[in-house]
Amino acid sequence: MTTMRRIWILLAIASLMLVAMASCSSSDEDVTMGEDELIQLSDRPTLIQLTEEQKMMRNNNNEFAWRLFRTTQQTDDRQGSTILSPLSVTYLLGMMDAGAAGSTRDEITDVLGFGNDVAAVNEYCKTMIDGSAVADPAATVKTANCIEVNSAQGIGLLPQFIENMKHYYYAQIEALDFTQGSALDKINSWCKDHTDGMIPSILDQLNPDQAMIMLNAIYFKADWNVKFNKKYTRKLDFTLPNGTTAKRDLMHIKVRTFYGQNDSCSVVRLPFGSGAYGMYILLPTKGVSLEELIQGMNYQDLNANIYNNTYLGDIDILLPKFETSSKVQLIEPLSDMGIKSAFDPFSANFSNMTNAPLCVSMMLQKAKIEVNEDGAKAAAVTMAGFTYTSYEPYNKFDFHATRPFLYLILEESTRSIFFIGTYCGD
Repeated sequence: MTTMRRIWILLAIASLMLVAMASCSSSDEDVTMGEDELIQLSDRPTLIQLTEEQKMMRNNNNEFAWRLFRTTQQTDDRQGSTILSPLSVTYLLGMMDAGAAGSTRDEITDVLGFGNDVAAVNEYCKTMIDGSAVADPAATVKTANCIEVNSAQGIGLLPQFIENMKHYYYAQIEALDFTQGSALDKINSWCKDHTDGMIPSILDQLNPDQAMIMLNAIYFKADWNVKFNKKYTRKLDFTLPNGTTAKRDLMHIKVRTFYGQNDSCSVVRLPFGSGAYGMYILLPTKGVSLEELIQGMNYQDLNANIYNNTYLGDIDILLPKFETSSKVQLIEPLSDMGIKSAFDPFSANFSNMTNAPLCVSMMLQKAKIEVNEDGAKAAAVTMAGFTYTSYEPYNKFDFHATRPFLYLILEESTRSIFFIGTYCGD
C-alpha cells in the first residue's frame, strides 16, 4: 500500500487529520483549553501525477534539497532561525541546465539527481510548476521565472533556449539596460509582485557588467485545515539555543493527528487547506541540539521520520507564532556539493544558452515565512547573475514547541520539499 493511500485511509477511518505545527517540547506551564478538535478534510486534493522516471527524479531531488539545507547551515554557520526553498533553487538550476553543455551540465544534473536528459529535466520542472498550482484549491501556490538580459552588453540568447524557457518554465524574457537605475527597480518590482510583497527586493545595486539576471520566485499561502484558536495563544517560555529562556507567543491546540518519535526527535504533521500541503515539525529530543539533529540525519532518516514512523495519536500541541527571513549565498554551498564549472570563468559552458562566453558570478536566495493561528505563508526568490568569462485508543502525547526546531513544507503527493527552515526563538 502506498504511503499516500495509507494516509488517506487513516484519515477516512478517523475522519480527521492533523492541525499542528511545532517543534519544541517542554513547557511545564498549564494551558487550559476545551475539548480536542478533530481535523476534517473537506475536499480531496488533486494529486500531482508523476511518471515512474519522474518519481525517481523526485526522490533524488528531495535528497538534493536536504543536502543543500545541511550544507547552507554549515557554510553560513548560522545560529538563528533560517528559511530556504530548495525547490526554487531546483527550478533555477533547471533553467541553467537547459542552457549548459559539457561538464557544466553534467555537474548540475548530477547534483540535482536528475540524469543527463535535459528534456526530462525540463518536463519534470514543468509538471511540478503546473501541478503545484492546482493541487489544492484551498491553497495559493505560484511559481514565476524571469530572465533579464543586459541590452548594454549586446548578449543574444539562442532561439531553442528561449523556446524551452517559455514552454517549460513560463519564463518572462526581456532586455534591460543595466546601466540605468530603472533596471534595478524593475528587477526588484518583479520580485515584489511575484511574492505578494514578501520579498520586496533581491538586489541593492545592479552591476552594469552583469550580462544577464535569471530569477525564480515561489509563493505559498494557505490556512491550516483547522485553525488555532487565538484565545489560547499565550506568552510562554521558549528555550533559546544558548540554554536561556525567553517569552514567546505560543499557540495551543489538542488534536488527533499523525505523530512519531524516536531517540533523536518527535514529529507531527499539520495539514493546510484540503491536505495537499502539510507542515512537518521535527522537535529534537531533550538533550539533542537542533544542529545535532540536522547534521546527524541524512535524507533517508528524514523520510523515515516523516512518512514511515508516524501514527495517529491525541496530541497536545504548543507551537510558536513566528516570522523568519533569510538571505543565503549559494555559490559556495553548491560548489561544495559538486557544481563547480558553472561558477568558473575558465570552464563554464553555457553554449546551449548563448554564443557569448558566460559564467555565473553570483547566486543567492532570499526567503521569508510567517506562521500564525490562521495558517502560514512563505516566499522565496532565487537569483543567478551571469557575467562574461572575460570578467571576473490512541496514545496521548505532548508536542510543545518551546525550544528550537526544524520544519518543512511539502507537497504531499510528490513529497517535494518547497521550504525548509529552523526556528530558534529570534
